[in-house]
Amino acid sequence: MKKIISSLLLSLIVLAPISFVSAEVDLSRKIKKEIYAAPEELLVDLLNPYVADVVHKEHGDDVIWGLERVKNITLMVDHTVSKSRRWYEVSLTVKINKPDVKGDYWELDTVTFVIDPKTYFGSSDVERKNLKDVTVEIKDYVHHHGTNDNR
Repeated sequence: MKKIISSLLLSLIVLAPISFVSAEVDLSRKIKKEIYAAPEELLVDLLNPYVADVVHKEHGDDVIWGLERVKNITLMVDHTVSKSRRWYEVSLTVKINKPDVKGDYWELDTVTFVIDPKTYFGSSDVERKNLKDVTVEIKDYVHHHGTNDNR
């Protein structure tokens, strides 16, 4: 009996460091995480190519820019036409750094886009078949004063 108990304890001690739970190890040391994202972040990611395009048209291709914040999102509804329509107006504040200006000089600009999702308040009578049908157009680009007036 002592031999059986001793054998059992010995095998538990030997097998204890062995884990029977499997986990996938990524050899590149990359980590996959789930992180909270605000709805505005999705919107900004979708609008990023449009912002880049309009900023480069306004300031040139060598400008350094970054998104500062979502300034305003407005749902516009027009009931004055025979078939009511709706669209969104989204204003973003972007900061601009021109490489030809020395020092820590940033300008703040506001870009306003008109986004037409081709739907009406979640109606089942949807005109849009996929996201490629959504239209994004620039409505306004406003230059504000920079953070440093010593050019």
